[in-house]
Amino acid sequence: MNWLKKNKLLIGISFFILIVFLGYKYTYKPHKTIENLTSIYTGNSIEFLQKASLDFKQWNTKIIKISGQVTAIDTKGITLDNQIFCQLKNVEKLSILNLNQKITIKGRVVGYDDLLEELKLNQCILK
Repeated sequence: MNWLKKNKLLIGISFFILIVFLGYKYTYKPHKTIENLTSIYTGNSIEFLQKASLDFKQWNTKIIKISGQVTAIDTKGITLDNQIFCQLKNVEKLSILNLNQKITIKGRVVGYDDLLEELKLNQCILK
C-alpha cells in the first residue's frame, strides 16, 4: 500500500510540473517578427493608400510590402510619396537612404489620419 501512495504522489507531482511547463511555454512564446510574417499586400504605395482610405479597418494591423519614393527622412523613419510615414525598426538604415530614392519596404499598418490623408506603418524593414 505504501508503494501505491508513493507512485500516486510521484505521478501527481510530475503532472503538475508538466502543466506548469506547458503553461509557461504557451504564455511566454516568442514574438513574431516582421521578417518572418508574410505580407498580404504587395504593390505600389499610391495604390495601397487609395485602398486604405476607402476601408482602413480591413488593413489595420496587417503586414504589407510597398514600393515608393522617399520624400522625407526623419530621425525615426521616412515618408514615402508624401503620404505614408514608415517608422523603421532599425534606424541605423536611415544613413543609406536618400531623398527621391525608390525603395521597397515591409511593415505593419497602424494608423490612418483622415485629416492629413497620411498612412502610418511601424516596424518597417527595407527589402
